[in-house]
Amino acid sequence: MSDRQMKRAPRRIVLLQGDENSPVEQVLQEQSPGEVSGKQLHAALRQHAQEHPGKFVAAEWLSNLGWTRFLWCRR
Repeated sequence: MSDRQMKRAPRRIVLLQGDENSPVEQVLQEQSPGEVSGKQLHAALRQHAQEHPGKFVAAEWLSNLGWTRFLWCRR
């Protein structure tokens, strides 16, 4: 495993209960640090948004303070 992969935090894509600031309703996908890819994460976020029309889906990463939301999408 490279140094770059070791420094990456786990990521997840979640379905939100309401708007982009609302709590998580359901975890849709998880990525371990070795699987993290920005290109794949963006594609998966768009796919999950299409599967849940009108609802917000978001990407979060695991920090020392817990899950931190950094991107969201609604279609």
